[in-house]
Formats: sequence, structure tokens, C-alpha cells
Amino acid sequence: MGHFFYGSYVIWPTKNISCDSVLKLSNFCMMKRLILAFMVCLGLACSDASQKKVTDVIDDTSDSVSNKVDEFVDTINSVKDDIKNKIPKVAITVTKNIPISLQWISFEKQGTAEVTKTKEGVYSIKGEQTNANNEYLKINGTLKRTDATHFAFEGTIITYVKANNSGVPCEKKGKQVFLKKGSRNYYRLQDMENCEGGNVVDYVDLYDLDGLE
Repeated sequence: MGHFFYGSYVIWPTKNISCDSVLKLSNFCMMKRLILAFMVCLGLACSDASQKKVTDVIDDTSDSVSNKVDEFVDTINSVKDDIKNKIPKVAITVTKNIPISLQWISFEKQGTAEVTKTKEGVYSIKGEQTNANNEYLKINGTLKRTDATHFAFEGTIITYVKANNSGVPCEKKGKQVFLKKGSRNYYRLQDMENCEGGNVVDYVDLYDLDGLE
């Protein structure tokens, strides 16, 4: 007796086989295929879901790590700022005494001014020259070098000579300029006119400024 194929199944006919049996077998095979297809689809769906879940976990972990790094950096910066604020600020200065003079008092018996470096190219200056007649030159302010031969001064310069300005001190406030000419070792105040006016001039000189560090 011959046989025939139904799908992947081999059917061996017998004397007792019936059409209902063949139909049942066909339905069983179809159902089995449907179940297998459903399981495959379900597996793929689960795989996609699992992949999405893994991706979400990676993204969440990445964000969490990034946030932790940012928090750590902020903490480090905060600690650095706190340490910096607690370090006492110490002013590093260089001080030097220089000669000063007013010709009415004396070129030879000079006075002394203390010059202190407060920052690069800027100095405070305070000093005086006096004589036996209680005449004087006083200077108090700041000096700033503007080039190789000039210093800008801001502050107060007072000269007092009994024979000048009717015996009244001559006071100059504000910005002034000191200039050095040629090989001279002093810088001279350029506003030389005494408060008396006319031909009365004051030679206010600052010495050894080129030696400042």
C-alpha cells in the first residue's frame, strides 16, 4: 500500500483510516504551527522588551554617574574656595628710604622719604626735609612709573619757607609729574611754581628712584 506526505508528516494509509482522521491530523498540525509561530513572536517581543529595559538601565546609570561626578567636582571647588578664603592675605612689600630736597632748605642736607612698593610699578611715598628755621618740605602720596624718565605722583606736597608766599605754607594736592633729565640721579617736580607766583619756583627733587626693585 502506498503512502503520501502531508507537510512534514508521512501518512501511511491503513484499511481503517477515514477522512475524519485525516482532517483531525491536519488540524493538529496547523495548530502546532500556530503555537510555534506565537512562541517565536513572543520570544522576539520579550527580547525587544528586555533590550529596551537594559538600554533604559544603562541610560539611567550613565545619568546617575554623570550627576555624581558633577557633585564631586562642585564639592572639590567648594573646598578649594573655602581653603582659599581662609588663607590670610599677606601684603608683600619692598621698602626703601630715599633722599629728597627743596633748594630753599638745602641741596646738601637732604631729607628722607620712605618709599614702599604696594604693587608692580606702584609705590607709596612719605617723608620730609626740615632745617633749623623750622622750614620744611613734606610729601605724602603714591608714585607710579609711567616710563623710563617719568613718575606720576598723586597726593600732597607742602613747602614752607618763611620768605616765600608771605610765610604761608604752599600746598599742592592731586596729580603731579616727576621727570628725570639726562644722567641726573633725581626726578624733579614739574609743577615748579610756588603758590606766591611770579618767578618764585620750588625745586622738589626725589633721588635714587631708579634703584627701586
